[in-house]
Amino acid sequence: MSVTVKQARIGIEATQQEIADKMGIHVQTYARLEKHPEDMTIKQAIAFANIVKLSVSDISFASGF
Repeated sequence: MSVTVKQARIGIEATQQEIADKMGIHVQTYARLEKHPEDMTIKQAIAFANIVKLSVSDISFASGF
């Protein structure tokens, strides 16, 4: 079963700001990507998965999941 980007972030008890800082992007950019994860680049998806300590395949990058 996969988790959403938001669920993955909450799972490690991180704020949007903390994730954005670790990804090297603005918090507003991260907030948009959390709402529209299908817009993440492969590089961003891999970075996010590493931050939340999950495999990319364990995270749903589809909108509306």
